[in-house]
Parts: sequence; structure tokens; C-alpha cells
Amino acid sequence: MSFQGEITHLSQKGLGVVRHPENGLSYFVAGTWPGDRGEFEITDRALNNRKYGYARLIRLIQSSRHRKTPECRFLGFSSNDCSGCPWMIADYDSQLEQKKNRFLYAMHRAGFDPADLNIGAVQPSPDLFGYRNRFQVKTDGEKLGFVAEGSHHIVPIEDCLILNPACRQHLQTLRKHLPSREWNPAPGDDWNFIDLDDQSPAEPVLLNRKQPFRQGNDAQNQWMRSWLKYALEQHGHSHKIVELFCGSGNFTEVIAQTGCPEILAYEADPQAITVLRQKNLPGVDARTADLYHPFIWKILKKNVQDAGILVLDPPRSGLKTLRGFFETFTSLETICYISCDPVTFARDAWTFCKNGWSFSDIQLVDLFPHTPHIEIMATFHKHQEHTAKGSKR
Repeated sequence: MSFQGEITHLSQKGLGVVRHPENGLSYFVAGTWPGDRGEFEITDRALNNRKYGYARLIRLIQSSRHRKTPECRFLGFSSNDCSGCPWMIADYDSQLEQKKNRFLYAMHRAGFDPADLNIGAVQPSPDLFGYRNRFQVKTDGEKLGFVAEGSHHIVPIEDCLILNPACRQHLQTLRKHLPSREWNPAPGDDWNFIDLDDQSPAEPVLLNRKQPFRQGNDAQNQWMRSWLKYALEQHGHSHKIVELFCGSGNFTEVIAQTGCPEILAYEADPQAITVLRQKNLPGVDARTADLYHPFIWKILKKNVQDAGILVLDPPRSGLKTLRGFFETFTSLETICYISCDPVTFARDAWTFCKNGWSFSDIQLVDLFPHTPHIEIMATFHKHQEHTAKGSKR
């Protein structure tokens, strides 16, 4: 069953949205852009009173003015294609606009009025290709590549344009091992993974061993570090700064430059903490902690209740729970929040603002061109009014 329509906007996950002219339901369509007009085939009907389903583009009738031909020959939207850079179908200015829209929509859904948010332009990536400094591929001993969206199918990849030169060379080195019986997955597994970055050797090949986390775009990471340095300078000095989700110390290095005499840096990954401790940063006490423990704020309270500044860079799930947070950080004046997910950031930001905090700066950063990903950097300061900006809708 097919129908014709126009893509009106993008979903929170970056898929095109088209409304069915007869049943009025919305359908999500991969590989489309606002302004595309086409013929669509329904692939997943709206069930259980859902108001949306999924469809695929079977014929492009009229292209969006922002649509372009992707530079990558492996990009596609079937189970046999790599869809790691789904927004490569659009010009870069339009990508940045849609990333900002994605953030504003998440904030609106959380309760904020976007008109009250002073959000500037997204900080663009200086490089649209060759920017990525790390990657993970899957292999079954016969094939090496990325996994197609929504499948368990390895898409063989001969090259990847977004990888930087060192990582592209690593990929070629790995491909020379194929076929490899040593890479065959264990019974019951679909594949093994190989995690590499431009600071690690490609050989010997280590299967199923993750590298410590690092930001994937060096140029943008330097910009983010500069932003944090400026934010800390603007909000004065504190005798104690706490950092949550510190990883191996990417932002801890910036915090240490403030001269703060006591910096507590917490991270769940022992390997990352080991790397951080080896840096011997002045004033830094690096500690392991399960930051998603249900009683984490009670556990940390004794050590952090007198901190004046908090820096946090959580995974996509954000802080998960803030129950007990404000009773733990009783002396905080400034929060610097770095987030990779608009939805969980908006959720946490709304809770902050309901409990006596407000924004002093929000900056959006594009770490990964050609993807829906957007990085958020925000500072909050404490104020006397315990009401949130905007109105809950």
C-alpha cells in the first residue's frame, strides 16, 4: 500500500515525517529531508492506538532544495547498506538548522518555551570529512564493517570518509586479515567487535576490548575545552570543584588549570580512572563510583556537599535520577552540564530550573556532521526564585 506526500519535518531521531493524506497518521521515513515530495510504502502499521508508523521512500517525486548527492557510496537505507551518516543527503547549513530544531523541540517537550531560550548558532565542525578519531567495526571472520540500522547484518565497508587518515589506515590494515578463523564469533554470538582510535595501533588486533572513551572529533573537542575554560573563569573560583562522569580526564585537565586546590573527579570505569591518575593533575583526586547507583547522592554527600562548582558530562541517559541531588550539593553556585542527548538534557534542565536554578549560557556544538547528533554545553547558576523559566505544556 503506497501513498504520496511531503516530508514536513524531522523526528527526534532524525527521520523524515510525512502525513498520510487519508488516515491522517504520521509515518517516519529514513533517507528523507523536509521538502522532499515522494511516494511512500508503509512498512510498519500504527498499532495499539499509536498515531505513527514507519514507511520507506519508493519514489522521489520532487527533491528538497536542501537535498544533495551523498559523497559516500556505502550510504543507503536498506538492511544491506550503511546508514551511519544518514544526514549526508542534505547540505551542511540545513543539517545545522535541523540539529538546532531537534534541541528546541526537546526543550519544548520538557516544558520550556523556546522563545525564552537565547540559543545562538550551532558551532559548526571545521571538517565535514576526515574528522572522526575513533571507530568500532564488527566482524564474523568473513566480513568486516558496520551493522545496518535495525538489523543484525554486517555491512562490509571498504572505506569510511568521516574517519581521519590514521583511522582510515587502521581500517585497511584490518581488512587485510580477512578471512580470519580467529575472528569467528563464539556460538550464539553474531559477531566480534574491534574498537580502535588514532592513538592505538591496529595490530595486534584485540577483539571485544573497548578503548577508554574520548570525544570523537578532535577539533570540536578543543573548542569545547575552551568553552569550559571560559565558563569556569566567568563564574569565579571555588575551593572545591566536583566532576561527574570524568572519563579519563578530558575536561578534568581544563578544571585543573583553574588552580582549584581540591578537585574530586568521579567515573565508573576503573580503566579510565587509571589513565586519569597517571596524568598527575594538580589538585585532582580521581575516584571510581557507580554514578547510577540508586543512592549515589547519599553516598557522595559527605565528600561533595561543600563544592561550589559541579561539572558533569554524562552518557546519553543523563543523570537518570535527581532525587536527593539538591540535598547533597548544598553549596553549589554553578553547574556546567555537557550533554550528548537533547531529551535527557531537557529533562534534567527542567528539574534544575524547578529547584532554583537558571541558564546563564547554552551552546550547541556539532561533533558529528551528517548525523542527527548534537552536543549541548550549558551553565546554570543558582538564584533565589525557585520557579522554572517557561511554562509546562
